[in-house]
Amino acid sequence: EIVHASCLPAGVFNVVNGPGAEIGNALASHPQVDMVSLTGSVEAGRQVMEAAATNITKVSLELGGKAPAIVLKDADLD
Repeated sequence: EIVHASCLPAGVFNVVNGPGAEIGNALASHPQVDMVSLTGSVEAGRQVMEAAATNITKVSLELGGKAPAIVLKDADLD
């Protein structure tokens, strides 16, 4: 509902549910995926990078961190 209310075009935001290792490997190694971004453990990052290497897919990893974001005081949190 939140994504629909944001007026993003169809297909811009997608959620895929399932076992992390299984789904992550399928996505990271898929030839039609242009970039993989992961916030997680060093081991998970290694596995994603290994899977993405098959197609030389771009990878952005935030390992062991919290992927911080800046929220400005004029942000509409509701």
